[in-house]
Amino acid sequence: MTKITVFDVETTQEGAKGSPNPYYPENKLISIGINEEYLFFWHPQLSDIDLTNNKKIVQKILDETDILVGHNIKFDLSWIYSCGFTYEGKIYDTMNAEYILARGQRQRISLSECCIRRNLIQKATSLIDTYTSQGMTFKDIPPKDIEFYGRRDVECTRQLFLSQCKDFSRQVNKGLVPTVRMMNKFTYVLTAMEMNGIHIDKNILQDVREEFEKEHKHLKVSIDNSIWDTMGDTKVNPTSPEQLSGLIYGFKVTNKKKWSELFNVGINKATGKPKRRPRMSSADFNSILKKYTKPIYKTKSEQCPECHGKGKIQKVKVDGSNYVNLSKCPTCVGDGYLYNETKERAGFRVNLRNVVENFSVDSKDTTAKLVSLVSEGGFKSDKITLMTISKYSNSNIVDFVDKVTKFSAVETYLSTFVEGISTFVGWDSILHPRFMQTSTRTGRLSSKDPNFQNQPRAKTFPIRKVIISRFKDGKIMEIDYAQLEFRTAVFLAQDKQGMKDILDGVDVHQFTADIIGVSRQEAKAHTFKPLYGGLSGTEAEKKYYTEFLTKYKEIKEWHDKLEYDAISTKLITLPTGRQYCFPDAKRMPWGSSNYSTQVKNYPVQGFATADIVPLACLNAYELMKEHKVKSLLINTVHDSIVADIYPGEENLMAKLLSQATLGVKESMKNTYNIDFNVPLDIEIKIGVNWLDMEVLTL
Repeated sequence: MTKITVFDVETTQEGAKGSPNPYYPENKLISIGINEEYLFFWHPQLSDIDLTNNKKIVQKILDETDILVGHNIKFDLSWIYSCGFTYEGKIYDTMNAEYILARGQRQRISLSECCIRRNLIQKATSLIDTYTSQGMTFKDIPPKDIEFYGRRDVECTRQLFLSQCKDFSRQVNKGLVPTVRMMNKFTYVLTAMEMNGIHIDKNILQDVREEFEKEHKHLKVSIDNSIWDTMGDTKVNPTSPEQLSGLIYGFKVTNKKKWSELFNVGINKATGKPKRRPRMSSADFNSILKKYTKPIYKTKSEQCPECHGKGKIQKVKVDGSNYVNLSKCPTCVGDGYLYNETKERAGFRVNLRNVVENFSVDSKDTTAKLVSLVSEGGFKSDKITLMTISKYSNSNIVDFVDKVTKFSAVETYLSTFVEGISTFVGWDSILHPRFMQTSTRTGRLSSKDPNFQNQPRAKTFPIRKVIISRFKDGKIMEIDYAQLEFRTAVFLAQDKQGMKDILDGVDVHQFTADIIGVSRQEAKAHTFKPLYGGLSGTEAEKKYYTEFLTKYKEIKEWHDKLEYDAISTKLITLPTGRQYCFPDAKRMPWGSSNYSTQVKNYPVQGFATADIVPLACLNAYELMKEHKVKSLLINTVHDSIVADIYPGEENLMAKLLSQATLGVKESMKNTYNIDFNVPLDIEIKIGVNWLDMEVLTL
C-alpha cells in the first residue's frame, strides 16, 4: 500500500528582508508537522527538546514514505536537506497541482486561499496574525499556539491533496496529470539548484556597481541638460510617466479624473485587462484636448522668499512654541525655489498626428490610434512609444529617447540585480535565488531574491561576469537551445516550410534582420513577435510580419485554429496536456479574438520554456547523479541551463548536458507520448565567468 506523508515546517522567518530561507544561519527551524506527529526542534521557551529522538522519528517516517505531500514543498525539502535529513521518494506539491488545475487563470494559490475556495478546513491564520501584527516571528510565539497552527496546516494540506485527487480522477482533468507529475519531478531539480546556489565574486560585483553608477550619473547629467534646454528650470523626473508625457508632448492634463473617464483609461478590475477605449470623432477628440489640457511653458526659477531656498520652514503651534521638526514650505512645496512661467513653449512638442500613422495599433482610423495613445497623465511615454516617436517624429528627440531608455534600464540593473544580489548573497558568497513554477500564466519559470529570470536575453549583460565557479580552477558552463521558440511553433503548427528551413540551416533571425533592416540581435524580438500574435509596428516591421506568415502558412493556419478554439471552446490544449482557459474569449468586430495575443503566445512560451526546458533540466539532473559528478546545476534562464563545473569534468559535463538537452525528444515520448519531429540544435559555452565564455566544440 502506498504510504502518503503530509509535511510542513515552521521557521523563525528571519533572513534577508525577512525572507524565510534555510540558507541564512539566523533563520532557525522551529518545528515539523508530519502526519499526526508534531515535533519541536528549537524554541527559546522550550529547554527539554529531545533533538536526537525527534530527528530519528522524522527520518523513520521519511524512510517509510512513498509520496511526500506539501504546499510549496520545495521550501520544506530545503529544510529537510539543510537539517541533515534524507528523502529520495516521490513528492506531490499541492501548489503545483492547484496551479495546473487553474489552466492559466489568475487565482490565489496560497494554502489559505486554496482551502477557502474549496470550502475545506481553514488555516489558523488569525491566531498567528495576532502575533505577527506586533512584529513577532515564530520564535516569539508561544509553543502551544505554534503547534495548533502547525497541526492545522498539515490537516489543511491533507484535505487539499485529497480534494485535488478527486479533481484529477475526473475525465476532464486526466490530461493534466502528466504535467503535474513532471512539475513535481522538476521541483527536485529546482530544490537542488537553490541549495547549490550561485557563487558571486563580490569584488567584481562592486566593479559592476561602479560601472552602472558611473553610467547612471552620466546619463542623468545629460538628461537633465536636455530637460533644461527644453523646459527651462522646471524639474522633470524622466521615470515619471506623467512628467515625461508633458516633456514629450508639451502640454499637461488639467483634470486627470475627467480625462481618465472620457478616454476610459486604466485597468478593468474585474478582468485585469486594459479598459476598452471609446470610439470618438476627430472633433470630439480635439474638443477634449482643448478643454482638459493646457500648454506647458518654460520657467525661470527664483529662490523662495519664505524658506530662502531650503524647502522647509519652522511652523509655530497655537501656544506660540515651535514644532520639533521643520515642515515642507507651502509656497514652494519643498523645492526651495519658485518656478515662474515665461512666454516660451516648453517640451519637445511632438505632433501626435505626425507619429500616429506609424504607431503600433491595428486600425486605419487616425483618431482611434490617437485615443489608444492616451495615458492617465497625458499620452503614453513607455519605451515602445518613445522609440516609435524617435523614429517618426520631426522633433529632435532621438538622442534624448535613447538616453531615457538606457537610464531606465540601468536603474533596473542597479536595483534588481546589483542591489538584489548584494542583499541576498550569503557570507560564503553564495546566492540562493528562489525559483517559482507557479507565478506566470504560461508556466514559464520565474525567480525571486533576486529575479534572475528577468535579465535581458543578450549574452552581453554585465551582471553575468560576477557569477564564477566555487571550485578552484573551476568554470561556468552554459548550454542553450538555438531558436527554440521558432522550432516550437513549427512543431505545434507542423509547418512544412519551417521544417525545411530548420533542416537546411536557415537563420530565421537573419531573415528577419534583412527585411526590417536591423541587427541580428535586434531582429530576435521581431522574429518572436508573429509567433506570439503580434502583427503591428512600423511599415518595415509590418512587411516582415506579413512575409513571415505568408512563408510559414501552417503557422498562420494554426494561429487561426487557436483563436477558433479559444472562442468556441474557451480552451487551448498543448500536446503535453497542459491547458489554458479563456472563459471570456469572444470574436471582436475586426475579426480576431479579444485574447488574440495570449491565445498565440501561451502555447509557444508554455511548450518551450515550461515543458521542454524542465525536461532537459530533469535529464541533466539524473545523468549527473548517475555519473556521480562533482559539478553542480546552478541556474536555468529562458532556454538555457547553467552549471558550475568541477576541474577536469569539462568534457564529461559537456557530453552530459548535450545528451540531456537533445534527449528531450525521447523524454517527450516517455512522459507525454509525443513524437517531437523537429530537429533541435544547441550551443555550449564555457568560461571563467558567465559573461566571458567561448563556444565549446565536442
